[in-house]
Parts: sequence; structure tokens; C-alpha cells
Amino acid sequence: MMLFLLVMACLGGDVLPALAPPQADVTVVAVEAKVAAGEPVLVDVKSWSSTGWDVQPGIPFADGLEVQLVNEEGPVQIDDRAVRTWRYALSGPDGSYVVGTSEGHGRGPGDQERTFESLPLFVDIGVKGPTGGPMDGFAVAPPVSPPPYRWMVLTALAVLGLMALIWFIRRKLKSRPVVLPPPIPAHIVAQGAWADARAQVTEDHPLAIRLSMVLREYIEAKAGVPATRATTNEILKHFEHHGFDGVEFDIEARMRVQRILDATDRLKFAREGGGEDFFATLDKDFEGIIDATRPRATVTGGDGA
Repeated sequence: MMLFLLVMACLGGDVLPALAPPQADVTVVAVEAKVAAGEPVLVDVKSWSSTGWDVQPGIPFADGLEVQLVNEEGPVQIDDRAVRTWRYALSGPDGSYVVGTSEGHGRGPGDQERTFESLPLFVDIGVKGPTGGPMDGFAVAPPVSPPPYRWMVLTALAVLGLMALIWFIRRKLKSRPVVLPPPIPAHIVAQGAWADARAQVTEDHPLAIRLSMVLREYIEAKAGVPATRATTNEILKHFEHHGFDGVEFDIEARMRVQRILDATDRLKFAREGGGEDFFATLDKDFEGIIDATRPRATVTGGDGA
């Protein structure tokens, strides 16, 4: 578990910025927690207040000790807060004591109010402590249990085993062959793109641009010629000498390609043509091109009896 927590700590994000100090606060500290016999224990009580705050801290006390205010300082400005300090002397018989502090109060802008409670202080007068006074019951410390080394080792082994299992599973998953779905045939892609353009584009000029590009992309995918960057003549010369994807591209199919490209070029650049009959003719030529170049199913027959 300790190893797991260490790994998680290393993977943690950036450290958050420190919070701003409170507008009003009280601190209580012992100047020395252990003093010689007959010496008083000195306790400093400090109030911290921003502008508009009035803080009245509590007073330290302890059963069996006499408390006396011996010094008062401030206010001293530290950053944007005023700091005042009260030093108290606590005197009494030798022994160990618990020093508490009475509740403090603060009032700020807008009727804000706060109360301050301080943690107890543990002090020793003339003893190595804790012994005597209210701490007498703690003179003998309870036996310390040995660290649970066995459980620590078992937990570390369990974490390492889990990490090894995760690594093994991930390696197995990576080693599996990735089965990719077969690509969509080019003629189906082209038919879908042509139908989308006819359904979605309503103006003649952009529709002509889109249909011309759909045909060029189909030719590029099937014939290997860069039809999206080639001229109409370059495309037709390629068909004349190389065919279309291994299929004999007859004169009728080549004329259909030429009619679509010429018609769309005239509409794109000279604004000649357009209208429903114009595009209906392009639809027929496009379907003729697809029909001439799409893959044919192979039919195998059995031997005759």
C-alpha cells in the first residue's frame, strides 16, 4: 500500500497555491515548554487582525499555577495585519501541567464575529516530565507495539502482483491482431456523395462545383490518376492509354466523363447551363459511369450432369 501511495503521489498534479491568511486570528505558544525548578513558564498570546477587526484574545490558565501578565507589545503591522502580543508568566510547584487558554472573541466589518479556541500546551517545571500534577498518570509510557512488518510486506507484494497482472493483460491486448473492417467500395462512396450533393445544395453554381469534385474523386480512387488536380484532357488521355482500374473503359463511358466535366466547367467559369434538366442529364451520365466501372459479381456454376 505504501508503494501504491508513493506511485500515486508521483503522478499527482500541480501543487495548489497557498491560501490567504485569515483576517483575524489568535495564536498561543510557550516560549519554553521545560523550565528549571522555581522558574516561571512564559506563554505568548498573539492577536492578528486586518483593518476593521477588533480581536480580544483569551488568557492562559492551568490548575495549580499562578498566572501573571508581564509584558504587552504592539500593535505591529505585518503585511496587511496588525499584531499585538501579551506575555504571561505561569508559576507554581515542580511538575508537569496542561495549560489551556480561555475563549477569545473578534468582531469585524459587517457585523462579522469569530471565536478563538487554542490547543492546550504541555509544560514541565523542574522535572523531565511528564510527571507530577495533572500529568502524573502519564509518567510511564505504554509499551510500543512493534511495526506490522508482515502486513507491510504482504501489502507491497499484493500491489506488485496487481501491477504485474495489469501489465500482462495490457501486453496481451496489444499483441492481438487488429481486425479492420473492409473499406467501403469507391463506387458506393461516390454514389452517396453525389446523392447528398443533389439533396443538400440548392444553387446551380456550388452544385456544379461539388458534382465535378465527386466525379474527380471517384476517378482518382479507381484509376490512380490525380483527377482532382488534372484537367479534363489529361483525364481522358489517361483512360485512352491505361483504362479504368483494369477495366476496359469504352468510348461511351469516356464521353460521359467528358460531358460531365465540360458541363460543370462551363457552369463554374462561364455561368452557362444550369436548371433541373441540366442536372438530370448529369445524373444519367454519372450512373452510366458507375455502371461501367463498378465491380462485377463472379458467378460460378456446377458441372452439368
